[in-house]
Amino acid sequence: MGTALLIIGLILGFGSCGYLIYRLQKFCKRHEVGVEHPKMEGTEKIIFMVLVLIQGLFTIISSYGIISVKDWTLNAGEHVMLIFGSYIFGSAFAMGLSSFVLYYWRPDFDEKQRKIARILTFVAIPLLVVGLILFTEGFAHHIALGESLPNGISFTQGLVTPGQSSGFTIKFYGILIVVGALFPLAITDHMFYKKYGAHNLADTLFIFAFLMGVVGARLWFCLVLEPEHYLAHPADILKITQGGMAIQGGALLGIAAGVSFVLIFRKYIDIRYAMDVAIPTILIAQCIGRWGNFFNQEVYGAGLGTDALGFLPTIIRNNMFIHGEYRVPLFLIEGTINLAGYFIIRYLCGKALKCHVGLGYQASLYLVWYGIVRIVMEPLRNSSFEYNQSWITAFVMMGAGVALFIMFFVIHKIRMNKNLEDKYGDKIKA
Repeated sequence: MGTALLIIGLILGFGSCGYLIYRLQKFCKRHEVGVEHPKMEGTEKIIFMVLVLIQGLFTIISSYGIISVKDWTLNAGEHVMLIFGSYIFGSAFAMGLSSFVLYYWRPDFDEKQRKIARILTFVAIPLLVVGLILFTEGFAHHIALGESLPNGISFTQGLVTPGQSSGFTIKFYGILIVVGALFPLAITDHMFYKKYGAHNLADTLFIFAFLMGVVGARLWFCLVLEPEHYLAHPADILKITQGGMAIQGGALLGIAAGVSFVLIFRKYIDIRYAMDVAIPTILIAQCIGRWGNFFNQEVYGAGLGTDALGFLPTIIRNNMFIHGEYRVPLFLIEGTINLAGYFIIRYLCGKALKCHVGLGYQASLYLVWYGIVRIVMEPLRNSSFEYNQSWITAFVMMGAGVALFIMFFVIHKIRMNKNLEDKYGDKIKA
């Protein structure tokens, strides 16, 4: 019964979300003759409001499916936290998705309504956090200390924990990787639309770069991190469902594939502009993807001995109790730093250095930021840290970022001396 309730809730939730996306896409692609700034009218507003509100209801159904699967008995306070947390999380997700798409996908949207969409996008973020905390606090105390959280959904076994599933299973890690990848696509599409006046310029680019990123992540793990096993058993490289991905390889091959695609198939797009727009957004994908590591109990640090994580939500604290002691939540630290890195590179450095360095430098700063983060994070993995391959690779990527920064700076100076226009549309001043 519990598994059926969970699946029904998920089907309703995904169906409602899918219809919401369909309505958003339909509105964003609509062009009316004589209407310069389209706006959402009464009926459309009601439809979107209803879709946002019922998303919370379907999230509650899914939440109680989880409770039924686990056969947990909640007290009154836990029921309240579960209901309110689920509803806030589901509705905030739908609201954030709608406002994000309307704001970024339709720059010519009615100015007043566009401002509201922008505000709602940022309001949705703390609501998502609050809803998630309330939702998890509703059942977190029923999970024994040291017990692994479910990390996937099996259509035969329901919720499964690491190492438990058999047969076809949808892993939360994979879901979060895909969700994380959609943000770079949305932001890149928005920037290309602002510059070139057309949507979908990044769709094929995204698919190609994403697939090559998956290939690169798998090959790096197999041939660089664990070459002894996979060179002796090359057929195991194809067993991707058994795990084993490395972000270094995914980022490098994904970036190389994306750059090559633009150079060959999107020649009208300045490659430096495309790199500045797309590459830093990988940090957002990495931030979201780190939560997949959380469900898999990966990317954690040295033991803390005592409960030094009391300030964190119970669900995170308990899932960081691994091998008999609390662990440093590196997934959370790294994810937060990566998210901050995107805004620093995109907005702080983007405005401060734009006139002095020109195009391309934001892409180079991604490599520098990635290298610094890995250099800091790797020693925290365990107390007996050794200068491993990942740490050395981080220095190489940081060095490559510095070299690219210098190269783009030189290109900018050459263009400035020739009094050429920057592709951002700003006249380069001597």
